[in-house]
Amino acid sequence: MAVSAKSWSRERRSVAAHFAVLGLVCATWGTSIDDMKLLLGLDEAQLGWLLFSGPVGCLVSFIFARALMKRLGSRRNLVLSTNLYIASAIAGAACFLMRTPILSWCLVTACLAAAGNLFNISANTQAGIIERTEGQTVMGSFHAIFSLMCLVASAVAVLTSHLGIPPEWRLTGIIAISVVAHLAFMRGLPAEAKMPARQAGERLRLPDAQLLAVGLATLVVIACEGAVNNWVGVFYGDALGAPPGQIKWGYCAVGVMTVLGRFSADPLVGRFGPGKVFRTYSLMAAAGLTAAISSPFIGISGLRLVLTATAGYAVAGFGISALVPILYSRANKTKSMSAVSAFTFVGAMGFLGGFMVSPTVGCVARTANLSLALGIFAALILICPFLRIDDGTTE
Repeated sequence: MAVSAKSWSRERRSVAAHFAVLGLVCATWGTSIDDMKLLLGLDEAQLGWLLFSGPVGCLVSFIFARALMKRLGSRRNLVLSTNLYIASAIAGAACFLMRTPILSWCLVTACLAAAGNLFNISANTQAGIIERTEGQTVMGSFHAIFSLMCLVASAVAVLTSHLGIPPEWRLTGIIAISVVAHLAFMRGLPAEAKMPARQAGERLRLPDAQLLAVGLATLVVIACEGAVNNWVGVFYGDALGAPPGQIKWGYCAVGVMTVLGRFSADPLVGRFGPGKVFRTYSLMAAAGLTAAISSPFIGISGLRLVLTATAGYAVAGFGISALVPILYSRANKTKSMSAVSAFTFVGAMGFLGGFMVSPTVGCVARTANLSLALGIFAALILICPFLRIDDGTTE
């Protein structure tokens, strides 16, 4: 990255801290999905419909997301959404602790997704302020910090799983850390005055062709991300028959390579341009996921099978890593509408991608197998190299 961590401004550190909170809570919940499946005794299709409540929550939040952003601004909206996100995570820990019925899990998943969607739009809008202020591409660094905290949460999940610590206590510990970080850094978030004045009173406008391409790419990428991150633990348990101590390996492999890929993204984009980096990483994501889901059919078993799948997931994680930061950076540079509206549009397209993952994977896995279900998304991401993600700003 062009700017060292030591020279980061207070505002940049504050935005980074909130990306860290989002990563910690998100990954802790993600690594608890297989625990939830086991606790409730669900099959893949049932789990798919339970997780489908997440996209439903996102849909509800999109109804008022733009209005909230215009009324409160990204700074206050980020504080509000962080509070809601942490509160939803607390409710999730309570569900584990009290062994509540499935309806309560659906409600918690919907609330967590709704708050996470508002969090995502607000945090990326705040990151856009920093990017415009510093005059360079830094979006990847924020997403790298998010991924680094996902990796930390994954490592904690592996450790606590080996130690036999219940998921509710893992959630409680992460929530406590997140609360401290939020309270310590929320006052340093950048002021709304640094955003373009034209955002005030802007009417709803249609995206131009370039932003539409960015939105379509976001739909595809988020769908593939969801297929990888939400189902990797289930894949290791069901398709690979991995023992409990190895079920988190794939999630950790994706986490490690995503961190490496995102920290390297900004320099690579600066040198080669976002278009070339985007196309290359898309192909890597498709190849890695294909290799991982094909591993049960190549005649190996045991540790060799788990390591082969883990290698595939590692390549997929590196490939996926830079795609979302590139797309959000492109949206931030659009001139066809305000940054808030552009991020809301791109976020809505990402929501549609996430919306299709759980029921698709669950239903196909039930009628055929999980590898075929995930293969749909490995094929889908091959659309990305054919989408025109310009190296310049949109008009």
